[in-house]
Amino acid sequence: MRPLRIEVEGFAAFRDRAVVDLTGTDLFALVGPTGAGKSTVIDAMVFALYGSVPRYGSKGLVYPVITQGALEARVRLDFSVGDDVYTATRVVRRTKTGASTKEARLEHRDGADVTTVLADDADGLTEAVGALLGLDLEQFTKCVVLPQGAFATLLHDTKATRQDLLVKLLDLGLYERLASAARAETKRAAQRIEFLDEQLARFAHATPEAVAEARGQVDALDSLVADLDDAAPVLAVMTEQAAAAAALISDASRAIETLSGIGVPADVDEVAGTAAEAAAAVVASEAAERAAASLVADAAAVARDLPDAAGLGAVSHDRARLDEISASVEKGTLLVADVDTAIVAVRSRVEAATEKLHDAESARDRARVADVAADLARHLHEGDDCPVCGHEIEMVPAPADVALAAAESAVETEARSVEEALAQLAADEKKEASYRARLEERVAERDQVVARLVAAPSTDEIEAALVRSAEVDAALRRAREDDETARAEATRRRSLADAAAQHVTRARTAFVSARDAVAAMGPPTATDDLAADWGALAQWAERERARFLATRADAERDRADVVARRNGRECALADHAGRAGVDPEPASTLRDRSVAALATERARHAQLGHDVAAAAELRDERSGLDERRQVHDLLAEQLGARGFEAWLLDEALDALLDGASTWLEQLSSGRYAMAVDDRKQFAVIDHANADERRIARTLSGGETFLASLALALALAERVSELSATGGNTLDAIFLDEGFGTLDPDTLDVVATAIEELGATGRMVGIISHVADLADRVPVRFEVTKSPGTSTIERVDT
Repeated sequence: MRPLRIEVEGFAAFRDRAVVDLTGTDLFALVGPTGAGKSTVIDAMVFALYGSVPRYGSKGLVYPVITQGALEARVRLDFSVGDDVYTATRVVRRTKTGASTKEARLEHRDGADVTTVLADDADGLTEAVGALLGLDLEQFTKCVVLPQGAFATLLHDTKATRQDLLVKLLDLGLYERLASAARAETKRAAQRIEFLDEQLARFAHATPEAVAEARGQVDALDSLVADLDDAAPVLAVMTEQAAAAAALISDASRAIETLSGIGVPADVDEVAGTAAEAAAAVVASEAAERAAASLVADAAAVARDLPDAAGLGAVSHDRARLDEISASVEKGTLLVADVDTAIVAVRSRVEAATEKLHDAESARDRARVADVAADLARHLHEGDDCPVCGHEIEMVPAPADVALAAAESAVETEARSVEEALAQLAADEKKEASYRARLEERVAERDQVVARLVAAPSTDEIEAALVRSAEVDAALRRAREDDETARAEATRRRSLADAAAQHVTRARTAFVSARDAVAAMGPPTATDDLAADWGALAQWAERERARFLATRADAERDRADVVARRNGRECALADHAGRAGVDPEPASTLRDRSVAALATERARHAQLGHDVAAAAELRDERSGLDERRQVHDLLAEQLGARGFEAWLLDEALDALLDGASTWLEQLSSGRYAMAVDDRKQFAVIDHANADERRIARTLSGGETFLASLALALALAERVSELSATGGNTLDAIFLDEGFGTLDPDTLDVVATAIEELGATGRMVGIISHVADLADRVPVRFEVTKSPGTSTIERVDT
C-alpha cells in the first residue's frame, strides 16, 4: 500500500480543508510545533482505511476526530496497491450522544478512469481494506504506521502474536490452503475409491465364463427362432385347413339345428277363422256407433236453440230479491227517521244541561269569594291597615253565611249531566250514520236489480221455457247414454278383432322368421295362404337337413387328419423350445417370446462384454487414485502448521532477525545486534559489554527506539522476499517517535538509513521535531497551528 493523497476537513486540528499530496514522493517529513497536528495527518490516513485512530485506545471511538465546534469530519485517502488506485472516504457527524459514521465508501479506479464502488458502509469499507492489504488495524500499526506509544509493539509482541502477523503478512496461509486443498483432494480420492469399489461390486458377475455361457444361450435361441420360422408357413397352412373344416362343420351344424326347428304350427286354421269372424263383428258395431252419435248431435242442436236456463233462473232470483230489498229500504227509512228524532231531543238536553252547568259555576265562584272574605275578616281588627287596599280599618265586617261546598257539589252534578247528554248524543249520531249507510247500500242495490229487470221476460214465459229445457235435457241425456253404450260395444269388438289379428300376425311373423332363418338356402316362395306356406316350408326343410348331415360328417373326418399332423409338428417345436430354455406354452406366442428372449440374451451377452471392459477400467482408475490419495495425504501432513509452515516461520524469523541485526549494528555503530532468546522473544546483544544478551523490555528509551526501528526497517525491506507469494509488499512506512532521544552520531546514522530505505522506491514518512533530521529530508510538510485551524504547506529542498 502506498498513499498518494490525503485530504481532511473538520478532522481534529484541521477545521478547514487541508491536503497532503504525496504523488511522486518517496521520503518526506511532517514537521511543526507540538500540537500543530503532525500525527493527525497519519491518524487521518489510518482512520480513512480502518475507521479508527489507534492512539484513542478504542476502535469504536470516533467523536474525538471531529474538530471542536464542527458538525462533521471528512477524510479522503487516495492510495495504490500495485498498479491499482483506490479511494477511501469516511464522513463522521455529531449526534446527541456522540458521533457516528454517516458515509463510508471504497472505490477502485482502473486505467480507463472507470470507478467501481467496492464498499458503501463503514464496516464494509474496513473489511474490504483488510482483505485488500492483507492486514488488520493492529497489524497495520505494527508494520506500516508506527504511531506514538506503539513504536515498539512488534519488538515486544509475544511469539504467538508475532507468528500470526508473519503468517498473514508473508501470506504463509498459502501453505495451509495448500494443505487444506491436499486434504480435500485426499478425501475426494477416498470417496471416489469407495464409489469405485461399489461399482466393482456391481460388476462381480462380469466374468469370461459368464460371457461364454451367454454366447451359448444366444446360439440356442437363434437355432430355435430359425426352426420356428421354417415351421411357421407349414403350420399356418395346416391351421387354415383345420379352420376351414371347422367352419364347414360349424356352418352345417347351425343349418341342421335351424332346419330341425321348422314345423307347421297346430292352430294355424283356427287362428285364421277367428280373425275373420272378429272383423265382421267390428263392422256391425261401428255402424251402431255412428247411428247413436247422430242422435246425440240432433238432441244437442235442439238444446242449443233453447233460452239459457241459468239466465232465466237469475231473472226469477232478481224478482224475489227486489221484494226483499224494497222491504229493507222501507224499514231502514223508518229507523233513520226515529234516530233523527232522538238526536233532536238529546241535543235539547245537552243545551239545557249546559245552561244549568254555567249557572252552578257562577254560584260556585260567588261562594268562593264570600268564603275568602269571611276567612280574612276573622284576622282583622279596627285600626289595622287593610291587607287589600292599605287603608286603616275603621270597622271589621260581620262574617257572612258561606255555602261553598254545596255550590261545588252542584257544579259536579250538572257537569255529569252534560257529559251523559253528550255521550248519548254521540251514540245516537253514530247509530244514525250506520243506519243511513246501510240504507244507501240497499237503495243502490234496488236500483241495480230494477235496471236488470227492465227487459226481462215475464214469470209465465220463464216457467214455460224452463219446462221445455228440462224435456230437451232429458232427451239429450238418453241419447248420450245410448251413444256411450254403442261406443263401448264397438271398442270391445275392435279389441277382440285386434287380438285375433295379433294371433294371425304372430303366426305370419313366426313363418317369416322361420323362412328368413334359412333364406340363404333358397326356401319356397311365400303366398297369401298361411297354412299352405307352412306346409311347403316344412317339407323343404326336411330334405335340406339330410343333405347337411352328410356334409358335416365329411368335414369332421378332414379336420381330424389335419389336427393330428399339426400337433405332431408343434410337439417337436415345443421340445426344441424346452431345450433352449423357453416355456413352450402358450404356443401362439412362442415365436415372439423366443425372439424377445434372443434379444435379451444378445443384450446380456453384449452387456457382459461391456461390463468386463468397464470393470477393468474401474480397477485401473482405482489403482491410480490410490496412489494419488497417498501422495496428497503425505503432502497435507507435511504442509501442516507443525510441519513446513513451522519451519518456514522459523526461516522467516531468522531472515527478519538477520536483517534487523544488520540494521541495528549499523544504527548503533556496531555496538548492538539482534537475537532471540529460548522463548523466541526478541533480545539485544551488547558487544560493548562482553556480548551480554538483554531482553527487549530491559532496554532504555533510545536503545528501544533503535531496536524497534531496525526491526521495522528489516520487515519493510524483506517482507516481499519472505512472502510465500511475493504479493504483500510494504511500499510505505511511517515513523512517529523517538528521534529526539538520539545523540547526534546515532541520529546521523538513522538519517542515513532512512535515506537509503527511501532510495529503494519505498515511501518513508517521519514525524520529527529534530531540525537536523528534517533538513536532510527532500520533502517537508510544515504543519502550522493558527487560532482557528491548522494548515499544511509542502516545502521541497
